Parts: sequence; C-alpha cells; structure tokens
Amino acid sequence: MVMNMKIIEYFSSECPEHWLSEIGRCDWRAGQYLYQLLRDSQFHSLLGERSKLLLLTEDNHLIAFCTYAQRDEIPTEELTPWTGFVYTFPQDRGKRRIGKLLEYVYLQTKADGYPCVYISTDHTGLYEKYDCTFWKTMQDAEGNDCRIYRMEIESRDYSGILGRQVSGTIDRPMGSAHPRHPDMIYPINCGYVDGVFAGDGAEQDAYVFGPSKPIRTFTGTVIALLHRLNDREDKWIVSTDGSRPDRDGILQAIAFQEQYYMGELYERADC
Repeated sequence: MVMNMKIIEYFSSECPEHWLSEIGRCDWRAGQYLYQLLRDSQFHSLLGERSKLLLLTEDNHLIAFCTYAQRDEIPTEELTPWTGFVYTFPQDRGKRRIGKLLEYVYLQTKADGYPCVYISTDHTGLYEKYDCTFWKTMQDAEGNDCRIYRMEIESRDYSGILGRQVSGTIDRPMGSAHPRHPDMIYPINCGYVDGVFAGDGAEQDAYVFGPSKPIRTFTGTVIALLHRLNDREDKWIVSTDGSRPDRDGILQAIAFQEQYYMGELYERADC
C-alpha cells in the first residue's frame, strides 16, 4: 500500500505549532535540541537564514525530519550545504523513509547549484545506503571527532533514450502481486524492453503508461526515465498511446515501488 506521504517545510507550513509538538515527541537527544531551537526561535541564527527544516508527513502524522542548512556543527564557512538532525520515528523505521527526505535534499542541492551536500554523523553503515560516501574526519566546535559524509550531485545525459520508440514484454501486469512482496500490487503494467540490457545484465525495466487493463506486450515511446540514486538502476517510463502524464502523475503512479528508493526523474520537453 502506498502511503499518502508528502514533504513540507516547517517554516512555511500551515500549522507549525502542530509540527513543533510532533518534533517534541522525539526521544533522541539531538531531536530535543532541535525542538528547543525552534521553540526559542534560534534555528536560523544557528544554522543560517536560508536553512530549512524538512518534514516527511502523512496527513497530520510526522514520519521523519531533517535539515537542509547553510551551517552545521563543524565550525567552517567553507563547506555548505549540510543535512542534519536526520531522524525517523520508531514506528516508521525499516521502510527507508529517510531516503525520501535525502532525495529531496539531493534535488534541492542540485537546484541550488552545489556539487555536493555534507553530513556530519557518528553513524557508520547508515548513510552508505543512501548514496553517501565517507569523506574525512573533522572536529566539531567542542573538539569532538565527527565523520563527514558527502552526497555527490550528478547530471546524466539521457538524450539518446528519451523519445526512443521501444517494444517489450510485460512480466508484472496491472493488478498482479510482487513475487517476493505479495502485499505490493502493481497499479500499472510493468515489464522490460526487448533486446535492451541494463547495467545489472538483465533486460531494461519499464513502467508502461496508457493501458487501463493488463497486457502482455507493449510498443511505445520513452517519455521519461527514473534514475535510482541509491540503487544505480534506471526505470524507463513508456507511453503506449501518446499520452504524457505530468511529472507528479508519473511519480505518484510509480510510488508503490519507488517509495523505497531515492530517485531522480529525467524528462525531455519535446518527447
């Protein structure tokens, strides 16, 4: 089942008082410190005037949060931006929810023109799952060692794929269940492009838009491409009838599976 998740920014939200109380439920020491910064209106003075607090929500329920900030606990003005205060509430752990926030941070960092975003942490083996790599050890303002990770920003050229006419086979038709996760039902037809092989050696996966019932084969146009940031796998978005769902429509339709991954959608305006 796809949750009705969305990311909102705390300071531009309609009810910051509610979200402040939700953050106050956090059992993490750093989360309580964040709560105090917000309560005492010291967030921007510490982290920078352009800094944001990102909230992953479902209706009025807070799932996870993190910051996208000019500064962090490392006393340097040379490194920016940072993501920090990364936290998922216990009942929502184990579902890779923080990946959707880090995906947002990645896209925001790219839009702002930075080559990477930094993370200061004492965790090992966590951020590696989210396309982050250890950079070096630095000291915070109190002289404690901190592990610094970087999430590198990249731009890919898919001009040779977008707009291509392709044919393929549906191996997971609309309405069928995932073979390993029977509670995951495919709301659209999914399959592979015949004769095209992806980096993992298997035939290229495709989400197929257009048909309103299960099909066995398809022919259509690649209208978009989803590059998984933390899986290094591409998913081609194919339209069989010439229709072109908007960006949000595509992302919503494939969220049943892509909610568990970080991804970037590439499109071409004239395809």
